Amino acid sequence: MKEAVAGELAAAYHSALVDKVRASDFRHDRGRLTIHLAREFGFCYGVDRAVDYAYQAVARFPGRRVFLTGEIIHNPHVNDRLRASGIRFLSDPDERGIEPGPDDVIILPAFGITVEDMLKFSERGCTLVDTTCGSVLNVWKNVVRYAQDGFTAVIHGKVKHEETRATASQALKYPGGRYLVVLDRGEAAAVCEYIRHGGDRGSFLARFGGASSPGFNPDTDLARIGCANQTTMLMSESLEIGEMFREAMRDRYGETDLASHFRAFDTICSATQERQDAVEALLDAETVDLMIVVGGYNSSNTCNLARICAARARTFHVADPGCLISADRIRHRPIGPPSTASAAETITEHWLPAEGRVVIGLTAGASTPNNIVGQVIETLERFTGA
Repeated sequence: MKEAVAGELAAAYHSALVDKVRASDFRHDRGRLTIHLAREFGFCYGVDRAVDYAYQAVARFPGRRVFLTGEIIHNPHVNDRLRASGIRFLSDPDERGIEPGPDDVIILPAFGITVEDMLKFSERGCTLVDTTCGSVLNVWKNVVRYAQDGFTAVIHGKVKHEETRATASQALKYPGGRYLVVLDRGEAAAVCEYIRHGGDRGSFLARFGGASSPGFNPDTDLARIGCANQTTMLMSESLEIGEMFREAMRDRYGETDLASHFRAFDTICSATQERQDAVEALLDAETVDLMIVVGGYNSSNTCNLARICAARARTFHVADPGCLISADRIRHRPIGPPSTASAAETITEHWLPAEGRVVIGLTAGASTPNNIVGQVIETLERFTGA
Protein backbone atom coordinates (compact mmCIF):
# COMPACT_ATOMS: atom_id res chain seq x y z
CA MET A 1 0.00 0.00 0.00
CA LYS A 2 3.03 2.29 -0.11
CA GLU A 3 1.98 4.11 -3.28
CA ALA A 4 -1.58 4.46 -1.99
CA VAL A 5 -0.47 6.52 1.04
CA ALA A 6 2.49 8.36 -0.53
CA GLY A 7 0.46 11.47 -1.30
CA GLU A 8 -1.01 11.64 2.18
CA LEU A 9 2.43 11.30 3.76
CA ALA A 10 3.90 14.00 1.54
CA ALA A 11 1.06 16.38 2.34
CA ALA A 12 1.47 15.77 6.05
CA TYR A 13 5.24 15.86 6.46
CA HIS A 14 6.99 17.31 3.39
CA SER A 15 8.53 20.80 3.23
CA ALA A 16 9.53 22.48 -0.03
CA LEU A 17 11.46 25.06 2.00
CA VAL A 18 13.59 22.38 3.65
CA ASP A 19 14.29 20.87 0.23
CA LYS A 20 15.42 24.30 -0.95
CA VAL A 21 17.77 24.73 2.03
CA ARG A 22 19.27 21.30 1.38
CA ALA A 23 19.88 22.25 -2.24
CA SER A 24 21.59 25.48 -1.09
CA ASP A 25 24.33 23.59 0.71
CA PHE A 26 22.24 23.49 3.92
CA ARG A 27 22.43 27.28 4.26
CA HIS A 28 19.53 29.74 4.25
CA ASP A 29 20.06 33.51 3.93
CA ARG A 30 17.21 36.00 4.26
CA GLY A 31 17.91 39.62 5.15
CA ARG A 32 19.88 39.71 8.38
CA LEU A 33 19.15 36.03 9.07
CA THR A 34 21.49 33.14 8.24
CA ILE A 35 20.50 29.59 9.13
CA HIS A 36 22.95 26.69 8.98
CA LEU A 37 21.05 23.40 8.87
CA ALA A 38 22.84 20.26 10.07
CA ARG A 39 23.54 17.92 7.17
CA GLU A 40 21.80 15.03 8.92
CA PHE A 41 18.58 15.83 10.78
CA GLY A 42 14.98 14.82 11.19
CA PHE A 43 13.29 11.59 10.16
CA CYS A 44 15.66 8.64 9.97
CA TYR A 45 14.94 5.55 7.88
CA GLY A 46 13.48 3.61 10.80
CA VAL A 47 11.09 6.41 11.78
CA ASP A 48 10.07 7.06 8.17
CA ARG A 49 9.35 3.36 7.72
CA ALA A 50 7.33 3.14 10.95
CA VAL A 51 5.11 6.10 10.06
CA ASP A 52 4.69 4.80 6.52
CA TYR A 53 3.60 1.37 7.80
CA ALA A 54 1.07 2.96 10.16
CA TYR A 55 -0.63 4.83 7.32
CA GLN A 56 -0.53 1.71 5.17
CA ALA A 57 -2.17 -0.31 7.95
CA VAL A 58 -5.18 2.03 8.00
CA ALA A 59 -5.49 1.76 4.22
CA ARG A 60 -4.96 -2.02 4.19
CA PHE A 61 -7.55 -2.88 6.85
CA PRO A 62 -10.60 -0.63 6.28
CA GLY A 63 -13.41 -1.14 8.75
CA ARG A 64 -11.20 -2.81 11.35
CA ARG A 65 -10.02 -1.31 14.59
CA VAL A 66 -6.35 -0.31 14.33
CA PHE A 67 -4.38 0.20 17.54
CA LEU A 68 -0.89 1.37 18.41
CA THR A 69 0.55 -0.06 21.62
CA GLY A 70 1.87 3.43 22.46
CA GLU A 71 3.49 6.38 20.73
CA ILE A 72 4.90 5.18 17.41
CA ILE A 73 7.77 7.68 17.84
CA HIS A 74 8.40 10.46 20.33
CA ASN A 75 6.86 13.34 18.42
CA PRO A 76 3.47 14.73 19.48
CA HIS A 77 2.75 16.21 16.03
CA VAL A 78 3.15 12.84 14.32
CA ASN A 79 1.22 10.93 16.97
CA ASP A 80 -1.69 13.39 16.86
CA ARG A 81 -1.88 13.03 13.07
CA LEU A 82 -2.06 9.26 13.47
CA ARG A 83 -4.90 9.65 15.95
CA ALA A 84 -6.67 11.87 13.44
CA SER A 85 -6.27 9.14 10.79
CA GLY A 86 -8.29 6.78 12.98
CA ILE A 87 -5.52 4.90 14.81
CA ARG A 88 -6.24 4.37 18.49
CA PHE A 89 -3.48 4.37 21.12
CA LEU A 90 -3.77 1.70 23.80
CA SER A 91 -1.64 3.96 26.02
CA ASP A 92 -4.21 6.79 25.92
CA PRO A 93 -6.27 7.12 29.14
CA ASP A 94 -9.62 6.57 27.41
CA GLU A 95 -8.34 3.42 25.67
CA ARG A 96 -6.87 1.67 28.69
CA GLY A 97 -8.64 -1.52 29.61
CA ILE A 98 -9.46 -2.38 26.01
CA GLU A 99 -8.44 -5.93 25.12
CA PRO A 100 -7.94 -6.26 21.36
CA GLY A 101 -9.12 -9.47 19.75
CA PRO A 102 -8.64 -11.46 16.52
CA ASP A 103 -10.47 -8.88 14.40
CA ASP A 104 -8.15 -6.07 15.49
CA VAL A 105 -4.90 -4.77 14.05
CA ILE A 106 -2.00 -3.95 16.39
CA ILE A 107 0.85 -1.70 15.20
CA LEU A 108 4.09 -2.25 17.08
CA PRO A 109 6.08 1.02 17.39
CA ALA A 110 9.61 1.70 16.18
CA PHE A 111 10.90 1.09 19.72
CA GLY A 112 9.48 -2.46 19.74
CA ILE A 113 7.46 -4.02 22.55
CA THR A 114 8.27 -6.47 25.32
CA VAL A 115 8.32 -10.21 24.73
CA GLU A 116 5.39 -10.52 27.14
CA ASP A 117 3.23 -8.08 25.20
CA MET A 118 4.13 -9.69 21.87
CA LEU A 119 3.02 -13.06 23.21
CA LYS A 120 -0.22 -11.59 24.57
CA PHE A 121 -1.27 -10.07 21.25
CA SER A 122 -0.24 -13.18 19.33
CA GLU A 123 -2.26 -15.47 21.59
CA ARG A 124 -5.33 -13.27 21.06
CA GLY A 125 -5.00 -13.71 17.31
CA CYS A 126 -4.48 -10.03 16.53
CA THR A 127 -3.03 -8.99 13.18
CA LEU A 128 0.40 -7.52 13.97
CA VAL A 129 2.08 -4.79 11.94
CA ASP A 130 5.67 -4.71 13.18
CA THR A 131 7.52 -1.42 12.65
CA THR A 132 10.37 -2.20 15.08
CA CYS A 133 13.53 -0.46 13.88
CA GLY A 134 16.29 -2.68 12.51
CA SER A 135 18.85 -1.01 14.79
CA VAL A 136 16.75 -2.03 17.80
CA LEU A 137 16.52 -5.59 16.49
CA ASN A 138 20.32 -5.65 16.25
CA VAL A 139 20.59 -4.83 19.96
CA TRP A 140 18.07 -7.54 20.76
CA LYS A 141 20.16 -10.14 18.95
CA ASN A 142 23.17 -9.31 21.10
CA VAL A 143 21.15 -9.34 24.33
CA VAL A 144 19.67 -12.74 23.44
CA ARG A 145 23.17 -14.04 22.70
CA TYR A 146 24.35 -12.81 26.09
CA ALA A 147 21.50 -14.69 27.80
CA GLN A 148 22.22 -17.86 25.83
CA ASP A 149 25.87 -17.76 26.89
CA GLY A 150 25.22 -16.97 30.54
CA PHE A 151 26.14 -13.26 30.48
CA THR A 152 24.15 -10.50 32.20
CA ALA A 153 23.13 -7.74 29.78
CA VAL A 154 24.16 -4.36 31.16
CA ILE A 155 22.08 -1.84 29.20
CA HIS A 156 22.93 1.86 29.01
CA GLY A 157 19.51 3.44 28.76
CA LYS A 158 16.47 4.91 30.49
CA VAL A 159 14.75 2.18 32.45
CA LYS A 160 11.24 3.53 31.71
CA HIS A 161 11.85 4.05 27.99
CA GLU A 162 9.83 1.74 25.74
CA GLU A 163 12.90 0.58 23.84
CA THR A 164 14.90 -0.23 26.97
CA ARG A 165 12.00 -2.17 28.49
CA ALA A 166 11.64 -4.15 25.28
CA THR A 167 15.39 -4.80 25.08
CA ALA A 168 15.58 -5.91 28.71
CA SER A 169 12.72 -8.37 28.15
CA GLN A 170 14.80 -10.13 25.50
CA ALA A 171 17.24 -11.26 28.19
CA LEU A 172 14.44 -13.14 29.93
CA LYS A 173 13.65 -15.34 26.93
CA TYR A 174 16.13 -17.90 28.25
CA PRO A 175 16.26 -19.55 31.69
CA GLY A 176 18.67 -17.66 33.89
CA GLY A 177 18.71 -14.61 31.61
CA ARG A 178 19.53 -11.41 33.48
CA TYR A 179 19.79 -7.68 32.85
CA LEU A 180 20.78 -4.47 34.60
CA VAL A 181 20.01 -0.96 33.29
CA VAL A 182 22.34 1.97 34.03
CA LEU A 183 21.33 5.52 33.16
CA ASP A 184 24.65 7.35 33.15
CA ARG A 185 28.31 7.38 34.19
CA GLY A 186 27.39 7.83 37.84
CA GLU A 187 25.30 4.67 37.97
CA ALA A 188 27.89 2.81 35.92
CA ALA A 189 30.60 3.86 38.38
CA ALA A 190 28.57 2.47 41.29
CA VAL A 191 28.19 -0.89 39.53
CA CYS A 192 31.90 -0.95 38.63
CA GLU A 193 32.79 -0.32 42.27
CA TYR A 194 30.69 -3.35 43.26
CA ILE A 195 32.37 -5.46 40.58
CA ARG A 196 35.83 -4.54 41.90
CA HIS A 197 35.26 -4.67 45.64
CA GLY A 198 31.82 -6.10 46.36
CA GLY A 199 29.57 -4.27 48.77
CA ASP A 200 26.25 -4.32 50.55
CA ARG A 201 23.82 -6.30 48.42
CA GLY A 202 20.77 -4.73 50.07
CA SER A 203 21.96 -1.21 49.30
CA PHE A 204 22.74 -2.18 45.71
CA LEU A 205 19.28 -3.65 45.18
CA ALA A 206 17.64 -0.64 46.83
CA ARG A 207 19.29 1.51 44.16
CA PHE A 208 18.96 -0.79 41.16
CA GLY A 209 16.06 -3.06 42.09
CA GLY A 210 13.73 -1.33 39.64
CA ALA A 211 16.36 -1.49 36.91
CA SER A 212 17.32 -5.15 37.13
CA SER A 213 15.85 -8.54 36.31
CA PRO A 214 13.75 -10.40 38.91
CA GLY A 215 15.87 -12.07 41.56
CA PHE A 216 19.00 -10.17 40.52
CA ASN A 217 22.00 -10.97 42.73
CA PRO A 218 24.95 -8.61 42.20
CA ASP A 219 27.33 -11.04 43.93
CA THR A 220 26.87 -13.61 41.18
CA ASP A 221 25.15 -11.84 38.27
CA LEU A 222 27.96 -9.33 37.74
CA ALA A 223 30.58 -12.02 37.25
CA ARG A 224 29.92 -12.19 33.48
CA ILE A 225 28.50 -9.15 31.71
CA GLY A 226 27.84 -7.98 28.18
CA CYS A 227 27.25 -4.32 27.32
CA ALA A 228 24.38 -3.02 25.21
CA ASN A 229 22.54 0.26 24.95
CA GLN A 230 19.35 2.05 24.07
CA THR A 231 20.10 3.00 20.47
CA THR A 232 19.36 6.71 20.94
CA MET A 233 21.74 7.39 23.81
CA LEU A 234 24.74 9.69 23.51
CA MET A 235 27.38 7.64 21.70
CA SER A 236 30.37 9.07 23.55
CA GLU A 237 28.74 8.26 26.87
CA SER A 238 27.82 4.71 25.83
CA LEU A 239 31.38 4.06 24.70
CA GLU A 240 32.80 5.52 27.90
CA ILE A 241 30.49 3.39 30.04
CA GLY A 242 31.54 0.32 28.07
CA GLU A 243 35.18 1.11 28.80
CA MET A 244 34.38 1.64 32.48
CA PHE A 245 32.96 -1.87 32.68
CA ARG A 246 35.85 -3.33 30.69
CA GLU A 247 38.36 -1.83 33.12
CA ALA A 248 36.39 -2.99 36.14
CA MET A 249 36.24 -6.56 34.86
CA ARG A 250 39.95 -6.45 33.99
CA ASP A 251 40.77 -5.27 37.51
CA ARG A 252 38.65 -8.04 39.03
CA TYR A 253 39.56 -10.99 36.80
CA GLY A 254 42.76 -10.01 35.00
CA GLU A 255 43.57 -9.51 31.34
CA THR A 256 43.96 -13.22 30.63
CA ASP A 257 40.40 -14.10 31.72
CA LEU A 258 38.75 -10.88 30.52
CA ALA A 259 37.08 -12.47 27.48
CA SER A 260 35.40 -15.02 29.75
CA HIS A 261 33.81 -12.28 31.83
CA PHE A 262 33.21 -9.31 29.52
CA ARG A 263 31.70 -8.71 26.08
CA ALA A 264 30.71 -5.58 24.18
CA PHE A 265 29.22 -4.86 20.78
CA ASP A 266 28.71 -1.51 19.07
CA THR A 267 24.93 -1.15 19.12
CA ILE A 268 24.67 2.62 18.58
CA CYS A 269 22.10 3.41 15.87
CA SER A 270 23.87 4.70 12.76
CA ALA A 271 21.21 7.39 12.24
CA THR A 272 21.62 8.59 15.82
CA GLN A 273 25.36 8.76 15.33
CA GLU A 274 25.06 10.57 12.01
CA ARG A 275 22.90 13.28 13.58
CA GLN A 276 25.28 13.69 16.50
CA ASP A 277 28.27 13.90 14.14
CA ALA A 278 26.44 16.43 11.97
CA VAL A 279 25.90 18.96 14.77
CA GLU A 280 29.53 18.57 15.83
CA ALA A 281 30.59 19.26 12.24
CA LEU A 282 28.27 22.26 11.98
CA LEU A 283 29.68 23.81 15.15
CA ASP A 284 33.24 23.09 14.04
CA ALA A 285 32.66 24.83 10.70
CA GLU A 286 30.41 27.76 11.70
CA THR A 287 30.23 30.41 14.40
CA VAL A 288 26.60 30.71 15.47
CA ASP A 289 24.76 33.06 17.80
CA LEU A 290 22.60 30.20 18.99
CA MET A 291 21.47 26.64 18.20
CA ILE A 292 17.87 25.47 17.95
CA VAL A 293 17.14 21.76 18.39
CA VAL A 294 13.61 20.69 17.39
CA GLY A 295 11.95 17.54 18.68
CA GLY A 296 9.82 15.93 21.36
CA TYR A 297 10.91 16.47 24.94
CA ASN A 298 10.63 12.73 25.60
CA SER A 299 12.78 11.94 22.55
CA SER A 300 16.08 10.59 23.83
CA ASN A 301 18.02 11.21 20.62
CA THR A 302 16.74 14.81 20.46
CA CYS A 303 17.69 15.48 24.09
CA ASN A 304 21.18 14.18 23.38
CA LEU A 305 21.51 16.44 20.34
CA ALA A 306 20.62 19.34 22.62
CA ARG A 307 23.25 18.26 25.15
CA ILE A 308 25.93 18.18 22.45
CA CYS A 309 24.96 21.61 21.16
CA ALA A 310 24.69 23.17 24.64
CA ALA A 311 28.32 22.24 25.33
CA ARG A 312 29.38 24.37 22.37
CA ALA A 313 26.81 27.17 21.97
CA ARG A 314 23.75 28.81 23.48
CA THR A 315 21.05 26.24 22.74
CA PHE A 316 17.27 26.00 22.90
CA HIS A 317 15.44 22.66 22.70
CA VAL A 318 11.91 23.32 21.42
CA ALA A 319 9.13 20.83 20.80
CA ASP A 320 7.58 22.60 17.81
CA PRO A 321 7.34 25.98 16.04
CA GLY A 322 4.76 27.18 18.56
CA CYS A 323 7.50 27.34 21.16
CA LEU A 324 8.95 30.31 19.29
CA ILE A 325 6.46 32.70 20.91
CA SER A 326 7.89 35.96 19.62
CA ALA A 327 11.15 37.62 18.69
CA ASP A 328 11.56 38.32 22.40
CA ARG A 329 10.25 35.14 24.06
CA ILE A 330 10.90 31.42 23.54
CA ARG A 331 9.43 28.42 25.38
CA HIS A 332 11.88 25.55 25.67
CA ARG A 333 13.07 22.57 27.68
CA PRO A 334 16.07 23.18 29.95
CA ILE A 335 19.04 21.05 28.93
CA GLY A 336 20.78 18.79 31.40
CA PRO A 337 22.07 15.26 31.98
CA PRO A 338 19.51 12.44 31.92
CA SER A 339 19.56 12.09 35.70
CA THR A 340 18.38 15.70 36.24
CA ALA A 341 16.42 16.43 33.08
CA SER A 342 12.64 16.80 33.02
CA ALA A 343 10.07 17.66 30.39
CA ALA A 344 9.09 20.87 32.19
CA GLU A 345 9.31 23.95 29.99
CA THR A 346 10.68 27.36 30.80
CA ILE A 347 10.43 30.71 29.01
CA THR A 348 13.49 32.77 28.14
CA GLU A 349 13.26 36.40 27.14
CA HIS A 350 15.55 38.39 24.85
CA TRP A 351 16.64 35.15 23.20
CA LEU A 352 16.97 36.48 19.66
CA PRO A 353 19.32 39.38 18.80
CA ALA A 354 17.08 42.36 18.03
CA GLU A 355 19.47 44.03 15.61
CA GLY A 356 22.27 43.20 13.24
CA ARG A 357 23.14 39.95 11.57
CA VAL A 358 21.98 36.80 13.35
CA VAL A 359 23.39 33.34 12.63
CA ILE A 360 21.42 30.32 13.85
CA GLY A 361 22.33 26.65 13.74
CA LEU A 362 19.38 24.30 13.34
CA THR A 363 18.88 20.56 13.75
CA ALA A 364 16.06 18.17 14.58
CA GLY A 365 15.73 14.79 16.23
CA ALA A 366 15.10 11.60 14.28
CA SER A 367 11.36 11.75 15.05
CA THR A 368 10.84 15.29 13.73
CA PRO A 369 9.31 15.61 10.23
CA ASN A 370 10.50 18.13 7.66
CA ASN A 371 7.33 20.23 7.76
CA ILE A 372 8.03 21.09 11.41
CA VAL A 373 11.61 22.10 10.55
CA GLY A 374 10.29 24.21 7.67
CA GLN A 375 7.82 25.98 9.95
CA VAL A 376 10.64 26.82 12.38
CA ILE A 377 12.61 28.40 9.52
CA GLU A 378 9.56 30.41 8.43
CA THR A 379 9.02 31.63 11.99
CA LEU A 380 12.64 32.73 12.30
CA GLU A 381 12.28 34.62 9.01
CA ARG A 382 9.25 36.43 10.36
CA PHE A 383 10.89 37.30 13.67
CA THR A 384 13.96 38.78 11.97
CA GLY A 385 11.97 40.78 9.44
CA ALA A 386 13.15 38.64 6.54
